[in-house]
Amino acid sequence: MKNFWLDVILIVLFVAEMCFQMLPKILHEILGVAMAAAIILHVAWNWRRFTSKLKKLTRRKIFSAAIIFATAICTAIILASGVCMSNYLFPDAVSGELRRNMTIHQLHVSAPYWLMILIGVHIGLHLRELRQRLLNFFGAENFYRRNEKFFDIAAILSFSAIGVFGLIANRVADRILMKHIFATPATDLPAAIFALMIFGVIMFFALITSFVDENFVRN
Repeated sequence: MKNFWLDVILIVLFVAEMCFQMLPKILHEILGVAMAAAIILHVAWNWRRFTSKLKKLTRRKIFSAAIIFATAICTAIILASGVCMSNYLFPDAVSGELRRNMTIHQLHVSAPYWLMILIGVHIGLHLRELRQRLLNFFGAENFYRRNEKFFDIAAILSFSAIGVFGLIANRVADRILMKHIFATPATDLPAAIFALMIFGVIMFFALITSFVDENFVRN
């Protein structure tokens, strides 16, 4: 269960980091360090599980390992560029030239949107397991089973609507292409709605991945 709650903490930290425009800059940096520590712990706790994917390879294991590898690369880019841009926790870590480098700045802005999609796909590959853990924690498995179709349809419709809105309102396609964007309709939203939108995009990709996995890969 500790892994489950660490996963929850990681999602909360990531969503909070994506709301950087609504946070004090020093808090953004502190949360970034906390997220880095949580990622290291997550890798340590799941290392044996990851290495098991390299045994008796299947298409699903290869895809899952590729997503993990891409997530690790993307995370490393975000953390390294964040250190380069730090004004509070690591002000002397790099030269002024690197600090002013626009490519590094654009990478730090763009890479989190790639990571947002990768996290969604990663969650989607384990969504059934995560859902079961959540139901067990709240003791709601029987209640869910009695109303499974209703909850599944409600979740699909809700997260699809929020996710599509988030992709459009935050111009995610332009952001991942590293286009210069200073503001989007999403940045004018209240912090709580913006955070819900980011979570909605993650879950949108998780649901798509879970559907493909269960209907075309596992079978």
